[in-house]
Amino acid sequence: MSMMQEAQMKSPLHTLPRLSAMLDREIWIKRDDANGDILTVGNKKRKLQYLLSDAIQKGADTVITTGGPNSNHARATAAMAIQLGLKPILVLGGHKPESKKGNHLLNHYMGVDVVFSGASTHEEMEKALNQHVEKVKAEGLRPYVIGVGGSNGLGSLGFVDAYFELKEQATEKKVQFDWLFASAGSGGTIAGLIYGCYLHKDATRIVGVSPWLRTAGIKAKIESCLHEAVSLKGDGRKLHLDDLPVYIHDEYIGEGYGYPTDGGMEALHLLASKEAILLDHVYTAKAMAGCIDYIRKGKVRPGEKVLFWHTGGTPGLFAISG
Repeated sequence: MSMMQEAQMKSPLHTLPRLSAMLDREIWIKRDDANGDILTVGNKKRKLQYLLSDAIQKGADTVITTGGPNSNHARATAAMAIQLGLKPILVLGGHKPESKKGNHLLNHYMGVDVVFSGASTHEEMEKALNQHVEKVKAEGLRPYVIGVGGSNGLGSLGFVDAYFELKEQATEKKVQFDWLFASAGSGGTIAGLIYGCYLHKDATRIVGVSPWLRTAGIKAKIESCLHEAVSLKGDGRKLHLDDLPVYIHDEYIGEGYGYPTDGGMEALHLLASKEAILLDHVYTAKAMAGCIDYIRKGKVRPGEKVLFWHTGGTPGLFAISG
């Protein structure tokens, strides 16, 4: 099985019986935290299926990307690039950690070239990335550049496919979801799910929980990915978030990107203690906190079925202390 074929393997879909009983709602989970090994696992794998295929087709010998100092996307990109015979280079924001933990440790074991730029915002990280790209070109390498989170129209097509995969599984299990909750980090995952849902004419309400950008910023990223994906599909329609059953929230961010929240840590402990499934404090714990909050406030009504899309990221959990 080739790497690109492996990237198409389905991730599990199943109920969360004990959490459902506790919250008095039927809750299911889509396990993209279980679609590979620790180096490649997670939602980024679906985007990278398209992006790295494009890199190979364009004759690249190097893949260069960016993200936060403990980026799941960067680790997954490096791992999949190595498996395809490409050289990975990571230009990460922030500063070099004092100790090797989480994804930083995994990148170290893989022998990946890592540069810490000191950048903190999305714009600063992209600027540092582009500056390093010119340096790499000057060294005679042929780099393929992947932006923050692999989130563009091409990467989002991986989650259009993912929604089709979900529909096949849901049909087999005879379930129709009223709500879908997921982390909305850099926009590509949610954009693909929204487009997939639209193509199926589903009435599922999609809730994206931002762990980083404020609502206006993440909505702009999602719409950009959505419009690019629609164009790549040769679809002439114009889709706008305000016309779709989509809700984007920034109130679960807390102190900021990477900082745990009380609600997120409660969600992490609940899922671990009730279902033995790990979330991470940066993305999925905050998304699950949003899901639980919707249920507790009665926005998810009794009898409605909820899907939580686990986007992975668990290795990042091991960068913090308990």
